[in-house]
This record gives sequence, structure tokens and C-alpha cells, in this order.
Amino acid sequence: MRFYSFRVKCAALLIAVIGPNVLAQSGSGDLAGSITDAGGAIVSGAKVTISSQTAVGVGRSTESSRSGDYAIASLRPGIYTMHATAPGFVTLVRVGVTIRTGQRERVDIRLQAGAADQVVNVTADASPLVSESGALTTVIGRESITALPLNGRNVISLTTLAPGVSLPPGTLLPRINGGRPRTNEYLYDGVSALQPEPGQVAFFPIIDDIDEFAIMSNGVSAEFGRFNGGVVNLTTKAGTSNFHGEVYEFLRNEALNARNYFTPTTSPKPIFRRNQYGAALGGPVLPRRLFFFTDYQGTNQAVGVVRTSTVPTVAQRGYPDANGNPTTGFNFGPTKIYDPATTVQNGSSFLRTEFPNDTIPINRIDPVTRALLARYPLPTSSAATNNYVRVANDIDHQNQFDIRLDAQLSANDHGFARYTYFHDVEQPVTPLPDGSGVISGTILSTGNVTGLSRTLGQQYVANETHSFNARTLNEARFGYTRRALGRTGAALPGTASQTLGIPGIPSNAAFNSALPVFSIAGITQLGSSPSTFSSFSTNVTQIFDMVSRVQGKHAFKAGIDLRWEHLDAVQPPNPTGNFAFSTLFTNQGGVTNSGNALASFLLGQVNTFSIDLQNSTIRPRAHIAEFFLQDDWKATPRLTVNAGLRWTLNFPSTEAHDQGAVFNLATQQYQYLGKDGFSRSARELHYGNFGPRLGFSYMATPKTVLRSSYGLIFIEQTGITTPFTTPQFPFLQTVQQATLDSIHPAFVLSNGPSVAPIPLTADAGLGQGVFTVNRKLGSGYVQQWNLAAQHELARDLTIEIAYTGSVITRVGIPDTNLNQLTVDQLAQGASLTATTANPYFGQIPVSSSIGGRTISVAQLMKPYPRFLTVSAFRNNTGRTNYNAAELKLEKRTSYGLTAMLSYTHSKLMDDASSVFDSSILTGPVANYPVADSFNPSLERDASLGDMPNVTVGSAVYAIPLGRGHQYASSGALSWLLGGWNVNGLITLQSGMPFAITQATNFNAFAGFGTQRPSIHGPANLPAGKRTVARFINTDAFSVTPQFKLGNASRDPARGPAYRDLDLGLVKNTRFSERLTLELRGEVFNVTNTPAFAQPAATVGVATFGSITATTSDPRVVQVAGKLHF
Repeated sequence: MRFYSFRVKCAALLIAVIGPNVLAQSGSGDLAGSITDAGGAIVSGAKVTISSQTAVGVGRSTESSRSGDYAIASLRPGIYTMHATAPGFVTLVRVGVTIRTGQRERVDIRLQAGAADQVVNVTADASPLVSESGALTTVIGRESITALPLNGRNVISLTTLAPGVSLPPGTLLPRINGGRPRTNEYLYDGVSALQPEPGQVAFFPIIDDIDEFAIMSNGVSAEFGRFNGGVVNLTTKAGTSNFHGEVYEFLRNEALNARNYFTPTTSPKPIFRRNQYGAALGGPVLPRRLFFFTDYQGTNQAVGVVRTSTVPTVAQRGYPDANGNPTTGFNFGPTKIYDPATTVQNGSSFLRTEFPNDTIPINRIDPVTRALLARYPLPTSSAATNNYVRVANDIDHQNQFDIRLDAQLSANDHGFARYTYFHDVEQPVTPLPDGSGVISGTILSTGNVTGLSRTLGQQYVANETHSFNARTLNEARFGYTRRALGRTGAALPGTASQTLGIPGIPSNAAFNSALPVFSIAGITQLGSSPSTFSSFSTNVTQIFDMVSRVQGKHAFKAGIDLRWEHLDAVQPPNPTGNFAFSTLFTNQGGVTNSGNALASFLLGQVNTFSIDLQNSTIRPRAHIAEFFLQDDWKATPRLTVNAGLRWTLNFPSTEAHDQGAVFNLATQQYQYLGKDGFSRSARELHYGNFGPRLGFSYMATPKTVLRSSYGLIFIEQTGITTPFTTPQFPFLQTVQQATLDSIHPAFVLSNGPSVAPIPLTADAGLGQGVFTVNRKLGSGYVQQWNLAAQHELARDLTIEIAYTGSVITRVGIPDTNLNQLTVDQLAQGASLTATTANPYFGQIPVSSSIGGRTISVAQLMKPYPRFLTVSAFRNNTGRTNYNAAELKLEKRTSYGLTAMLSYTHSKLMDDASSVFDSSILTGPVANYPVADSFNPSLERDASLGDMPNVTVGSAVYAIPLGRGHQYASSGALSWLLGGWNVNGLITLQSGMPFAITQATNFNAFAGFGTQRPSIHGPANLPAGKRTVARFINTDAFSVTPQFKLGNASRDPARGPAYRDLDLGLVKNTRFSERLTLELRGEVFNVTNTPAFAQPAATVGVATFGSITATTSDPRVVQVAGKLHF
């Protein structure tokens, strides 16, 4: 507790030092410019007032400095009216000043001499050039957000409009300028929505709630941090002075959709029904003082699924025969079934007596399995395998709403508050009706859905902006974001021991009523997929504060960003155990076609039993404090210099009850957090995380701007709180009981297992896989840089070319096994597999695979022979390099057309493409995909996220017919021909690299995590020779034999490219000034081009090199109606 108190005191002291300055990262923009007279002379002391054109009464004022410059910070994006006045000059009124998210807009003012009561009205004609910052930012406005056809109606799909952003089909995790997909920052009204574990947002906002958003991809200022890719900065809608709203519904149906590429034409299209409906309303509560906006959206989806399983045949169930006569047992003929009760030793082998007619008598059936057998449905065919087909619908129900209030509290104070609620219930079709069977897939959410899943997302935001005077502004913000995920599967009415009558099953922290897994070789298992039962929640509390001050030609910002991250997790993969059954105990040595796993199950002959025990909920806590200073200096009328510094303190995480332990490599024992003088944290605090930012923007000509920037940004370790964020040994431990001789069972099912948790001692890891941590490992960080040129080709049309680069240091890599032989030792060959007397017999528990009287020579040669694996847990020592050439052609709205075209040519190299060994909900697992733990250079290769070429285009076009246009401007023709819009999105992406593996890792015994195949030629085929059946050069690969390392690189082949065209047609019919009906039809993947998945990548399997699935939809049609009022 002393260490925690110290951190709290430090945070309090730092807040006191900063004082009332706080809060950054809002979804806002800034306004700046200079004021001169008609002759170009400086006008100081001029008053500039800017007021919203939609929310009457909302506005801000400032004065020009002695240098004639002015600036107004933290303005809500929107359209404003500007008033500028000074003694001896006429008043200038400028309408249509647009403020955009994350942008610093420049509006220079030239005043004319005259009386102040004279007014000159002008319409804003702001330059589309970015002349105030060296950052690369793309802003997507409200019109594009709501008009463009979005498959799934998710705004993340639009992030690819920005150069440098890639989004593989079927995912919602964009990669921004080479960063990790799970380590971008997502700001909703200035509050982070990112949940650091597992690195995804708590919810996606409703499309109709978004005012605009910006993709800040490189060179951002010091007020933004905690990312290694980019920032998605989003602003939600607010109420205005007039009541406005809409109701809508979007519909999909399989009748309108094309058939999946791999669905036979003779098969009916699976059911696909999707209804998305909602409403929004905004307006004044108190005129000029208080405004509201609220919305709701519901989504119902049903997807037809066919699951094929293998269940016991009628004869194997002991059911009446074809004539209705009762049977006397359970028949397995023609397979020969031997009675395990008759087992006798026969030299080094054994003998058993065959059951008469290979039928197990009813009175020999284990009482537990008799009840369990009833959970299997009757087969739907007479086949011995794949004899049960279940047809049902995957179901998904989502409900989401927002409530926002904006208040003009006084002349100097403005505030807003928002609450967002999201709830999602997903029910997948399991192979068996009781919820049993292994499945993996997604419906609407990200992540695998293996059972009934409930997701709750919530966010609270409160913001207050205070003007101390015309040049000093303070913005303070509080945010709280929560994401909770609970999953359940096949369950029992009571505990497994009570309900099934199996004694000896240890109790768990939760989910003791889960149906245990009964794994029967050749039969669909009873029980749910691993980790189906889980409870996982993250809570992030934020306090920001930022003060802005204009001083001469300098615009200063200083602030603090505090975050408290809480995680609660209960997720034992198999909370009530896994009982495995094989043919071992019903077969006869030397007799072919003998033994059956189902027969062993019926007799209760357990081969192995394992259970994952978590003694209580794990509650990691992490705290982050960041401080920043930013100066935007207008050095000359043409040159703006941006300089900043951000200091990051990533306080090492702790567990609320010290449920954590670290394996000490020197003593080869566990050290428990907070015990015996050991720290409560597994990491050390680093004070030197200073991240400088530097950039400039130079107006080379009135139509050309040159920009550049550099930034160093510190992150949490790969976007997740550092150890320990998921339960791990020994606080989550797998205990097991197995047959000792493969002749006699581990135990009889109805007698139950005899296992117990491993005591929490220093030697708890003996015979286990253990985890160690590099305590001195510092925070990861990214260095970004760019050089860009932007040119105005014509009014509202600009082109931008840029070179961007980044290097990420200390990026996450998979857990690395330190308990591995060297390559030279591996070369000793077959002698390594010989066994010898075990010098540690009696020290290591006999339940361990290395606890017997004999042990392999290879095990004794390992650095830590008394342990299975020694994993360097989240050893963030990876590195990525990214370089890209980018082009952006942007057409701002005019003549009814808004368009954007982005192209990126890039190269991304890394030595590990993802920190996640598996689904994060399974916790840390010993999956070591490195070829050699002691030679990390073998991992350097093209990243799995490398997309050399990405082109994305969008257009929104209002056809110039009907009311307000030259043609068909009135009467029936106006109704018929007016109000039509055509919208489209096109995406062209290169294929991504993928790994080639071989089915068997022959070197696993020596601690090698993977054994790569050997390669003898080019992995990729020429474009003209690629087919679905053979997409890569399969002849170039062969299986690497034991005791060798394959020479294939980490990601030697590249998968299929992605092409997609989405189009929308919209008809707006205006019934009055306040009432418009919008009808729209949208077609996704117009050309019905399959988005092929990566080919099968295992050398030696029959499907190697072939493609058998797609990653996104075939052609899909969506129709919708909206009523705007």
C-alpha cells in the first residue's frame, strides 16, 4: 500500500504544480489569423467574436495582440459567424467560417477604415491548404459519414479514406502508418474509448450521432499521446437552436444477396435477416442557454448456420433395434471392443477379453455416462460419422443510445455532458442443442463467440471550458469508459459434482455449474469450447486539463492527462474440467480395428483429466500520468513552427490483492508480489519518458504549402497494461491426472479424480510451465516523421504528396521460451530423445510429464531442466520499420460534389506481427512462434500487416436537377427528378504476407516453439498461374526433418489482393421546409468479387496452398428509409 500511496501523492503534487490548466485531446479545432488594415499595417487590440450559426448564443471572443495576431482554441467543429471590429474601422462580419476536428484553421482579416457602426458582410472563402501545422490529418465531414455506403454502418470503415491507413477485409482494427492495429488512440469527444486490454474500443458510435471525425496519422502535437499508429478523433452531434431529428430503418435479406463463392449453386442461400432501426432528436431546452441531443439504434440480425457433428449411432446408444425390440447393450460392431476389467499383464503387453458380439451390457455402463449420453441428440442419418445436422440461426441483438447536453453557463463558461450506452447479446448456433461442441466465429462484434455472449459498453463525458480573458482559456474534462463481457455455455442446474455425481472436482472462483468437457475421440465433445465461461471487464477513468494562452505570435498549450485503468477477469478455460477418453482401454494390442473411445466413455475409463483453477477474480490496476507543453509559433507570415514536449509516467501495474508471481531465473523459484519484501509490481517505473514533437508549415506560394514534422510518442506496452492483466500460473493453474501406463485408466469416471491445487510456495513451478518478467524493460515508443507538400489545383481541389516513416521500439512480441536447447545441441540428433534416470525424481510432482523415474536427455540439457517451459512474459523487445509514399486528392464540397482519392505505397517490416498468442480471453499461453529463442534475427521479415499498395476513393454527388437548379426546378418534374444523390466507395488493396508452417514440430521436445518448413524456390506464383486450388507455389516447400531448423522465413508467401466497390443511390423528397423523406438503396461489393482468405498454410496437408473461405460478404443489397424533420 505504501507504493500505491506514493503514486497518489505524486499525482496530487503534479496536479498542484500544473494548477488549473488541464485538458486536451478534445474533439475540437482551433482558429488563428492576423488582423491588418487596408495597407497591410498591423491592427492590435481588435476584438474578434465567433459564434455558432446553429446554436444561437454559443460563442467566444478574443483580441489581437500587439503583433496583430489572434487565436481562439478548443472550438467545437461546425460553421461559425465571425465579427471583427476595432476603433476607427468598420465592423467586418464573415459568415461560413468552418472549424474542423483536430485542425487549426487560419482566417486572416483585413479591416477597412470607417465608423464602427458600419458593417461589411463577406462570405468565408477559407483556403483548403493546411498552413498552421506539420501534422498529417484527414477530416471526414458529416455529409460523407451519413451519405457514403457503409457495410455494417460502422464509421471505422471510413478511416481508410486517409492515406497510410489499411483495413483488412472483415476486420474493424485499422493499421495507421505502420502501427499495431490495437494501439491506435480513439477519442470520442476528447475521451479515450480504447480499452487497453484487449486493445479495442468499448463500443462503436452510432453513425447518426457523429458530427465529424479526423484521422491524425503522423506528426500530431504534444497534446495527443498513447498510440503507436495514429489517432481517430471523433466529435458527436450537439443540439441546436431549432428542433431537428430523424427516424430510420435499414433492411437486408438473403433474397437480395449474391451467393458466397464457396456455396454450391444447388444449395439454398442461408438465411440472412438484418434490421437496423433508430431515431435521433435534438434542440433547445432553454433558448440560447441549454441544448440537447439524443439518439437510439437497435440492430437485430439472424444468420442461418448449418452445423454437422458426429453423435453416437442408435446401436451405440443401446436403443431398440429396427423392429422395436429392446437391446441388451451398446453395440460397436464391426469394431472389436475389449473389456478393460479383464486386463492382465502379458510380458510387456497385456491381454483383454472381447465383449460378446462387441456389445457392452447395459449393467456395465458407468452411471455418470448413462445420464450424459442422453445429452446427445439422435442422429439425423444412419452414417457412423457426420451423422447429425443442426440447422438454426446465429442471433445478435444490439441496443445503443446517447444523451448529450450542451450549456452556455455564462459569458465565459461553456460545458457539455454525454452518456452513451451499448448492449449486445450474441447467441451462436452450437453443434449440439445443449450448447456443447467447439465453434469459433463472429456475428457482429469483434472476437470469437463460442457461447451466449453479453457485452456492455458505457461512457460518461463531462467537459467545461472557461475563458479567463480574451487570450487565456482553460478546458477541463472528466471521462469514464467501461466495457464488460460475459460468456456462458453448456451449463448444469448445480455444481458438476452434485448434478453429475462425479466426486473430487475442485471448486473454482466461478462457473462451477459449467458442464465439464467430455472429449471423446471421434465424437463431438460434450461441454463448451475452452474459455466460453468468462467474465471480463475494463474500466478507464480519465481526468484531463489544458490551458491555452495566446502571447504575441505564440499560441501555448499546457496540460495534464491522467488515467486509471482497472481490469477484472475470471476466465479459467475449463472451469469444471476436461475428461478425455480414447481407444486405449477397450482395444487389444496387435489387433487391428479394435477399441473405441465412445466405448471407453460408456465404461467410465478416463484417459486424462485436467482442470483450470483460478482461486479468485484477478484485478490488475494501472495508472498513467502525462504532462505536455505545446507552442505553435507564427515565426513569419509564411512560416509556422510547432514545438512540443510530452512526459509520460507509466506507473507499473499492480494487482488489487497481489495475485501475481514472477519466476526468478537466478534462484529458479517464484517470488510473490507484495510478499517477503518483493515489490507489488513486476516492472520498474521509468522517469525518462520524454517525447519531443517538432514540425513546421511553410507557405511557399499562395497555393503551395510545405510541411514536415517529427514526434516521439510513448505507449503502454503494446497497448495493454503491463503484467499481470490476465490470470496466470500459479494463480491460474492447470492440474491433471493421467493414465500412468496407457493400460489402466487414470480413474473411473463415477469415482472421480483425485487432484488438488498446487500450493502457492516458492517451488510451485516445479514440473510446470512458468513465466518470468524483465523488470527493467521500459515503455514502448514510436518515432514518426513526415515531409509533405500540398498544392491547391483549383478552388476546393487540393493535392497532397507525402513521405512518411516510423520506427516502433519495444513493441510486443509473443512469449519466448527460454528453456530451449541451442541449435548446436539440437544437432546431436537421436541421442537427445533417449531416456535416463531422473535426478529430480521426488522433487518434481509425479503428475508432471517430467516427474517420473526417467527423463529425456534433452530435458536434462535445457537451461532449466526442472521446468517445462520458462516464458519471457510479454517481453516487449520487438521493432518495426515503416516507410511510405502517400498521395491524397481532395475535392471539398462544391457544385454538389465531395470526393477524395488516397493512395499509399509502403513497406512494413517487423520481427513480430502481433503480441496476442491467441484470443486474449484465454490468458497467456505458451505458444512460441519463434524459430529459435536465442536467434531473434530469424524473425525479421515483412509484417503480416504489410500492404504495399492501397487505393481508396470516395464520392458524394448531388445530381443537379430539381428545386434550386436550372433544370426541372418546379412542378412534378422537380418531385420526380430532384433530390437524387449518387455515392460510392472503392477500395483496392494488395495481399498480405502469411506464415507457412508444417503439421508437426519435431523439435518440440527440445523447447523449440515452431519448426518452419524448408523452402527451395519462390513461394509465390506468377499472377496468371494463381488459382483457388493452388494459390502459392506448393512445390517450393517440404517438411523439415527432426533436429533441423527449416530455412523458410517467418512470412514467406503473400495472400490474395482485395477489391471492393460499394455504391449508393439516394432520393430525397421534400414535403416542407422541415420534413424530408430519404429513400436509399445501397449495394456492397457491386462486382461480387470474392474477398478470399489466406490459403491453407500447413505443408503436408491435402489442402496446402488452396483457398477455402472468404473474409467478407459477397454482393449485398441494403435498402433504407429515413424521415428527417
